[in-house]
Amino acid sequence: MKGMIMSSTRRTFLKTAALGSAALAFPFGNNLPKVLGEESQRAYKVGICDWNVNGYAANPECFAVAKALGFQGVQVSYALGGQYALSKKENRPLFREAAEKAEMQFASLAMGLLNDRAFVKEADAEEWVSDCLDAMESLGSEQRPCDQVLLAFFGNGDLKGKPDDHKVVIEKLKRLAPKAEKLKKVLAIETYLSAEDHVKIIDAVGSDAVKIYYDIQNALNMGYNIFEEMPWLGKKKLITQVHLKDDNKRLENSAIDLKRVRKTLDEIGYFDWLVVESAVEGDWKESQAANAQFVRKLFDIQA
Repeated sequence: MKGMIMSSTRRTFLKTAALGSAALAFPFGNNLPKVLGEESQRAYKVGICDWNVNGYAANPECFAVAKALGFQGVQVSYALGGQYALSKKENRPLFREAAEKAEMQFASLAMGLLNDRAFVKEADAEEWVSDCLDAMESLGSEQRPCDQVLLAFFGNGDLKGKPDDHKVVIEKLKRLAPKAEKLKKVLAIETYLSAEDHVKIIDAVGSDAVKIYYDIQNALNMGYNIFEEMPWLGKKKLITQVHLKDDNKRLENSAIDLKRVRKTLDEIGYFDWLVVESAVEGDWKESQAANAQFVRKLFDIQA
């Protein structure tokens, strides 16, 4: 692939240097290995959103289905209601056991519920996020960490063009951040805002526990230049996880320059989860299996 071929020595050097920088940015860790020689923990990993494992959103069976499609982990929905809602403490062992049985990982959790029941507007939103942090603590283990949650700001929770809502988000995140720091968890905000507006919010909160969940397709849809945003945010070590997404096509057929995306992520020292969202043409299982295979090949994922 043009512009992406490098020697194994060069690749190892870049990853080791990136790890050192990331350790400074995440004093409490961020899926970072304890030993520099743990190469496998500094490699890219491919996951999938559980809402794209059709019929298995917020369901512990999502791990087995995703494993069969070729993924290494799942971004699991934190739900308030339903048979397997993670808001119910008795359900949490079911997810942990299902992940262990399938030999799968928690890429992260996601609070998509905040799209309808907006973080800014709902009086109980802070309580939900706090409980989600507790859920992460009970789900995770040294072998299968669960240390990031996506906080969604779309639909009713959209922040774009609403500066007063930004102030509310900042105040609520300020109250939640100390708990996230104590538990060594990351609150990853995903919005339609520009990179600059994301940074303003994060700087105002003033905590390493608040980072950005970067969705490439969403940024492109808003007209942002992802190849300017990602390096800038990457230098600040603010991208904590990435959605690889296409609204209408499988990733192998996407018009997005994913080779350049990989090169950019290499350059900023991001070696972590690549979580596939949407990217379906035709049969969803065939599409997602193809997506997993494509990402594995493009990002040199062997395991």
